Amino acid sequence: MVLNYDPSIIHTHAVALYRRAARIVYMAAFLGFVFGAIAGSVLGAPTGGKIPVFAVAGGIFGALIGVSVGRARAFVFQLQAQLALCQVAIEANTRRAAEVATAEATLTPHAVSRVG
Repeated sequence: MVLNYDPSIIHTHAVALYRRAARIVYMAAFLGFVFGAIAGSVLGAPTGGKIPVFAVAGGIFGALIGVSVGRARAFVFQLQAQLALCQVAIEANTRRAAEVATAEATLTPHAVSRVG
């Protein structure tokens, strides 16, 4: 099986990482809201009829924590995408430099190097 280098695969992976980074903030906020609302309901149960107030307050607090956690996770995915794209750029630049060096070597095969 012969494998060839294909930078479009890495680019596709980087795009997928950016999409995942965008979604994770919303998902973390949603999950934070749900868990915060549940916790607020549990904490508000002994107060009698004020369960919705505690549920909403807990949901908002949970959503804020979820957004904070989601942004941190999103940053990790964005960093991974940037590292992959950087490696593609390094390969492209290295390939160009190697092609130029090869072309120069074939044009001047009898170059003399003097040391000293």
